[in-house]
Amino acid sequence: MAWAQAVQRADEIAALGHHPADSWDGRAIRGVLAVTLSGLAKRQERPVEEVDIGSVLWHLAQGPATVYELGDELRLAAEETRAEWAWLTRPWPKEPSLANSDGMPRGIGRGSPLPAVDVVTLWAGSAAQAALAAERPTGLAPRTRVKVIGGEDEGRNGEVVAPAWLMDDENRTVMQGPPPGYEVVLTIPGKVEARRTVMSTVEGDIRIEAPGPHGERVIIRAEDLKPKEPFPAAQ
Repeated sequence: MAWAQAVQRADEIAALGHHPADSWDGRAIRGVLAVTLSGLAKRQERPVEEVDIGSVLWHLAQGPATVYELGDELRLAAEETRAEWAWLTRPWPKEPSLANSDGMPRGIGRGSPLPAVDVVTLWAGSAAQAALAAERPTGLAPRTRVKVIGGEDEGRNGEVVAPAWLMDDENRTVMQGPPPGYEVVLTIPGKVEARRTVMSTVEGDIRIEAPGPHGERVIIRAEDLKPKEPFPAAQ
């Protein structure tokens, strides 16, 4: 029952991203999330639905080694998780492409022989971060245009990529409250703003960004950012 609940919650978290469940990427991300949720529920001795998403994000941010630890514990504890764990930890032939993706569409790490856990753990962390942002008011949404009004980058313009959450290493979770800062891509002075468009494909919409105007990614304190006019929706 706990594994079924973990799979259901993993589906809900992964749905915030753009990886279809019937793709290699989607199955891998959902699998890593389910293993993490189920493993933490077992460790913390609580139902899957009570596992804090901040705890999920903290553990995924530690990298694949932590997922392997959780998965190994589950493999020994529950028969129903063994088949999924075997799929997540198996190596993949580089060619042909269908063998590399188990016959499904694949975009993340295409051609890589590494197991899914090694390839998508950080992507699963991004899904958990999106779920955390949905639970807590973050103030500035991704793609919000901002002006830096304090600190060493004062006066520069940029665009929000994601909240920068403060990790609570002692309790292995994310600090309570809104994010203290944001990851921002700063525009390069003297260059025009990026132009975006949306390309429709059989697997969904892909956002295309014109190269050139963006510079380094930096973390900037929330109080040092001021939102500008929202970016217009793509036509």
